[in-house]
Amino acid sequence: MRRWRRMDPWGFRQVFTGFMVLAGSTMAAVVVVFAGRGLAAGTVHGRDGLTMAGALPILGVWLTFAFRMHLTGIYVNDEGLRLRHIVRTRTFRWSEVNGFEARPALFLGEPTVRDACWVRTTGGAFESAVQRRSREMGWRKDVGPVLAPDDFARMLARLDAERASRHDGPQVVRR
Repeated sequence: MRRWRRMDPWGFRQVFTGFMVLAGSTMAAVVVVFAGRGLAAGTVHGRDGLTMAGALPILGVWLTFAFRMHLTGIYVNDEGLRLRHIVRTRTFRWSEVNGFEARPALFLGEPTVRDACWVRTTGGAFESAVQRRSREMGWRKDVGPVLAPDDFARMLARLDAERASRHDGPQVVRR
């Protein structure tokens, strides 16, 4: 099976970014339709044409960023595990994954008040964008889904079950 399944539950961030993708797509469609009608009718002139042409790359960046934020999370399939961040995606084969643990997310190399799901691999530990909600005051890194403690624990258990079904035993470390 090549289809990737999301392991972290949808939350407010995914609903909001989905709305932003829809709004950006609508704006892009409106610009293209009005530009096409204006060009066909011959009513679009120099400055107006440049304005419309300049809007499309901006909307393209917006849509790319919103869509990447929407997809940020942890995904699995029969062959491996995928960590999607806003600007980077890492994919590991199940044979490379040694386990999962909850430890502080890092911001500029320093720990934050939220725990993140870390994936231990044969090549080292990699932080996912999925974090556990914390009521403590301090630095936070808002780059992906922030789960309630119960949802975070369920996600770790699901990840452990996925790994165990492909390996020899559980390897979840919880704090």
